[in-house]
Amino acid sequence: MSQEPAIGDMRATFQAAIERELGDLRGRDLRGPASVLSERYRSGDSTDDSHGFASGQVQAYLATRVPATFAATRRVLSELGSLRPGWAPKSILDLGAGPGTATWAAVAVFSSIEHAELVEREPDMAALGVRLARSGLADLLADAAWTIGDAAEVTARRSDLVVAAYLLGELGHDRELSALQRWWGLTRGELVLVEPGTPAGFERLRAARSALISWGAQVTAPCPHDDRCPMAGTDWCHFAVRLERSSLHRELKRARLGYEDEKYSYLAVSASRPPVPVARLVRSPRSHKGHVRLFLCEAGGLGERVISRSDGEIYRRARTACWGDRLELN
Repeated sequence: MSQEPAIGDMRATFQAAIERELGDLRGRDLRGPASVLSERYRSGDSTDDSHGFASGQVQAYLATRVPATFAATRRVLSELGSLRPGWAPKSILDLGAGPGTATWAAVAVFSSIEHAELVEREPDMAALGVRLARSGLADLLADAAWTIGDAAEVTARRSDLVVAAYLLGELGHDRELSALQRWWGLTRGELVLVEPGTPAGFERLRAARSALISWGAQVTAPCPHDDRCPMAGTDWCHFAVRLERSSLHRELKRARLGYEDEKYSYLAVSASRPPVPVARLVRSPRSHKGHVRLFLCEAGGLGERVISRSDGEIYRRARTACWGDRLELN
């Protein structure tokens, strides 16, 4: 049996497997397919649809979207792990798995995972996932159980961790609730949903949140409460993660910067959540001389707090806090 990569090296292992799969492809080979994908993503309809790709689009998706969705999903799962430090999920069900991106992210966070089941309706994408796992020498992923089928109608055994990353928007409004109810029924521990950090992506998650709470779920993250979501109008809850771009990625996007910021929204729910944070930063803090202005979601709803130097340790925490962080302000 091959040597399993160290958990801390999983991101680099995944990226290396991607680069081996892409081989000597250049931007000129994938520019057209990449443009189609970018337009699809910006349109906000099926924002990250990895299905029904024409020639070259699987490779373009692998080069441009997979690193970003991996980074966002890993950030979400890392937050989940920090909120539940004693939780050690042994199984994952990856819905709408694409090439297994969320499973790679989960294995990078939770060393306890022993069994992975992935559901993907596009055979070419599942085959790509198997090749990436073998190329990356990731034994768990190479031995994972793949099902070719519709994730909205999945039949599988219950799993400790169920992840649907960048999937909900592909289903259409008429299928979202029935799919959610099915996924919740397959969840033994945590159900995690990740969507693009757009108003449309957030609206899908807000509706999902209300439905799941009505079925008995409790919000683990990002919300510090199970009350009605206070975001309204033109405001929406989203976060961002920065990731490095490969040279091919930069070429395809005609980008000068060596990094990009992937904006995402997410929701994690369970039957019995751990203690939740007092507040979460929903915008970047604004630092001023002698004080910091925080924009927070708290149990009482949205609000602002001004933390001054006289607040001591709370002030020191506020000065180093970042957008998306959870804060204890008492």
